[in-house]
Amino acid sequence: MTQTQAPVRGGQFLTSAATPDEVFIREDLTDEQRLFGQTAAEFMQKEVLPVVQRLYEHDWTLTRRLLKRAADLDLLRLEVPPAYGGLGLDLISASYVGEQIAINPSFGGSLGAHTSIGTLPLVYFGNDEQKARYLPRLSNGELVAAYALTETQSGSDALAARTAATLTPDGRHYLLNGQKMWITNGGFADLFTIFAKVDGEKFTAFLVERGMGVVSGRDETKLGLDGSSTTALTLDNVKVPVENVLGTIGQGHRVAFNILNLGRVKLGARNMSGVRMALNHSVKYARERRQFGKAIAEFGLIKQKLAGMAIRGFVGDAMSYRALGDVDRALDSGDRADGPLVLKTIEGFSVECSINKVWTSEALAWAVDEGVQVFGGNGYSREFPLERMYRDARITRIYEGTNEINRMLVPTRLLKQQPHLFTAERARAALAAQSPVPSPQSLLSAEREYVARLKRLAIALLGHASATYGDGLKEEQEVLAQIADIVIETYATESALARAEKMAARGDGRASLATDIAQAYTNEAADRVAVATRQVVAALNTRGADPSFAAGVWRLTAHAGVDGIAALRRIANAVIEAGKYPL
Repeated sequence: MTQTQAPVRGGQFLTSAATPDEVFIREDLTDEQRLFGQTAAEFMQKEVLPVVQRLYEHDWTLTRRLLKRAADLDLLRLEVPPAYGGLGLDLISASYVGEQIAINPSFGGSLGAHTSIGTLPLVYFGNDEQKARYLPRLSNGELVAAYALTETQSGSDALAARTAATLTPDGRHYLLNGQKMWITNGGFADLFTIFAKVDGEKFTAFLVERGMGVVSGRDETKLGLDGSSTTALTLDNVKVPVENVLGTIGQGHRVAFNILNLGRVKLGARNMSGVRMALNHSVKYARERRQFGKAIAEFGLIKQKLAGMAIRGFVGDAMSYRALGDVDRALDSGDRADGPLVLKTIEGFSVECSINKVWTSEALAWAVDEGVQVFGGNGYSREFPLERMYRDARITRIYEGTNEINRMLVPTRLLKQQPHLFTAERARAALAAQSPVPSPQSLLSAEREYVARLKRLAIALLGHASATYGDGLKEEQEVLAQIADIVIETYATESALARAEKMAARGDGRASLATDIAQAYTNEAADRVAVATRQVVAALNTRGADPSFAAGVWRLTAHAGVDGIAALRRIANAVIEAGKYPL
């Protein structure tokens, strides 16, 4: 990281403006970071994609060989501390590499499960002896890692797990009994982070070697990600030394949930890789496919789809790298070798992690769906690329915490982090505050003023809902989800504006395109915010909300916007001219 600004605290974006000089954007990537990405991209193009059909045929020996080759290129050691054979790089570098690996989601899933949820529990919760024993071999590809949390009856409700850990009479081992489900790399991994309950109640993480007795089930027949191994694990009196308890007995939830946050903060960049691929395939096809005497790329509704993909690619990148930059800056202000401090810092950004997970996975879903539509009947055929992309993308709204769970986390974590901000008094103050008058000198000043109102809107709605429902608010999931969507749109819109402004300030030749994208996205976000606000206000009205509250809320949602149709055409024309994602 080369930024020198003061660190940002997580969850503070509703009360402070993100100025262009404060945010990290994709265009800020250093030469060193780009070099790591280039290494990963060349590896995928030259060594993975040519043999990918064998991965779809479940040649896990080949997967292991490719993982070993990735290790030889240093791609498995990016986030491992130097003391244990790693490079100890920042999250931005690791995420940029992840983007390149994600061009094949199946292999990307195998590698990501190893380097992220497979290895990082040990990095942040392991003791020195555990790290010395396993991390060098995980970094060099000798061992492959997997993460085993989910069970048949405990998916989102992870703490309902039934896998049991019983201490042997001599006090030297735990016997693990139970079954885990949906384990990526389950068919061939060597080292598992497995969660079980000690004495039936103390949720605990264990480092379990396959040789201790772990038995894999058959590979699941899945909708997508055909080229990654996903199996059940059977644990029948698996004998685990007490030295292999990871972290503290009864504190397994800290391992599980913090590692999921680590995964979510990097997930957005991988999802955006898929959005760009969908666009690149779509524009190539649209330029070549002719109907009614001309390329279908010339038709307005096809342009609308291409523009929508480009918008999502730009905005998702802006959100992802903003969050990664903020987290890296916060980590750089402390000691990256201090595991508990790192986890506390990332936990502070849990709202941003959930926002990015939801938004980017749904943007990817939209892009591949519209990509199939661009291809028409061919999009439904396995002879064309969008069919597989459509299937592979579906899991992104489920893993790393379902989007429903992450939507609930956004408002509930905000309430927990800043309870003083979301009160009836603060809600009234948010409605009464005056926004600055937009400056005609700035192209995006009207959008900036709208974002300022969006922040007040989010505070007002969540504060009023909290005061209205009290402790019962957690049961009002429909209301919370609508408020979450408003918060998500606030973060997304501001991120896009900051990136476009920063590009303009630098004289980037693509700045006018970025401005079009930021304005077009603000238009669309304003429509979605209005719908969500209507739902929340109606629900609060049935609970006796003051009529003046609704009037104040509607003043905050108004946005005149720009000529969205013309903006989308300009964006699409830039895509068509470039023949690919132009940013």
